[in-house]
Amino acid sequence: MKKSQISTYLFYFFCFSIPLSPFVNARLQFMLVISTILLAGSRFSFRLWWRQSWDLTLLFFVLLLGLIYSSDISLGLRQLETSLSLLGVPIIVAGVASCSNRLRPHAFYAFGLGVVVASFICLARAIFLFLQSGDWSVFFYTQFTNTVSSHPTYFAYYVIFCCTYTLYKLYYELPASFVVGGVSAAIYLFIILLLTGGQTAFISLLLVFSFFISKYLLEEKTRRTSTVALVIVFLSLGWVGLTILLQTNDLFSALQGQNDYWERLTLWNSAFSASSNIWVGVGTGDYLTVLNEYYRSHEMSEFARKNMNAHNEFIQVYFSNGLLGLIALILAIGRPLYLATRHRDVLTILLYFPFLLYGVTEVFLGRYQGVVFFGFAHQLCISHLVALDSRRFL
Repeated sequence: MKKSQISTYLFYFFCFSIPLSPFVNARLQFMLVISTILLAGSRFSFRLWWRQSWDLTLLFFVLLLGLIYSSDISLGLRQLETSLSLLGVPIIVAGVASCSNRLRPHAFYAFGLGVVVASFICLARAIFLFLQSGDWSVFFYTQFTNTVSSHPTYFAYYVIFCCTYTLYKLYYELPASFVVGGVSAAIYLFIILLLTGGQTAFISLLLVFSFFISKYLLEEKTRRTSTVALVIVFLSLGWVGLTILLQTNDLFSALQGQNDYWERLTLWNSAFSASSNIWVGVGTGDYLTVLNEYYRSHEMSEFARKNMNAHNEFIQVYFSNGLLGLIALILAIGRPLYLATRHRDVLTILLYFPFLLYGVTEVFLGRYQGVVFFGFAHQLCISHLVALDSRRFL
């Protein structure tokens, strides 16, 4: 087996391990970065790497710059360590992109398989714990995803990503012989989403649902498109039914406090008010100290005790790194959407819908799980779009 093939298969295993184990995935990423640089040597295309990742590199550089004027260097270094995937994943993708002309779908399949396996592990353990204790809460939120050392917010987005990709394949590409399997996968993933996510997670997917329903109503109807529309209606009714159950059944009343809702308007306003510099923010390492001091001085000690961030990625970056950081983040999110619109790449646009909504309600770059997944999704979409640009000018 050629070295290039080994690197490609290792990359697919890296994609598979993202939802399964942050511990394994982080070490595998480090190994792949080193092996990509050493094995490729002079054959590594720095030009391709730069074309694919200049926006992520800029975002990391802004975070690095924010360390210079931070007083808490230790926290700043930890934040940079968390964000290293913004550099590592692009190096890996650039190293393997020339080895496979179907890198994106195969990587998505590997990631999707990882989500399915991780979900099964969580579900099996929850059933086991329920049979022992009779406690329904083991099926929901943090207790459900602790099995794979994942925060439910990030795991919910993994599921949304896979559910979106499955619906896209069902609507546009999946052969008729695989439709039953695709429908089953969509239903399974949605059930897992109901167990891991809250209102924000479903609203993120609702944007995707709306796209497919709109397409179905406006275009000529076929058996394939009708199947997708029926699946979406079924999933939506299931979500409404579970929501009513959680609100009316005393058996599940304890679970209502595990929703992902916080007083977000207060958190957003606090981050804006605590910001000391509109251009560069408070610093990559000082955001937590400054925000907690603001909480305590304004009688919000509970937020300080729990180290609550802004719960908005755009406001959080503005708070820590100012307008410079906000511009870098908008470029990193907006560039794939711009290129996808130019090339009419519907899949990329659909996959980025939830990123926009999650960016408004969560800080998805605050943990390794969010950073590595953002880098993974960004680079797989950008590598595909850059390749389309290259063909366009040939």
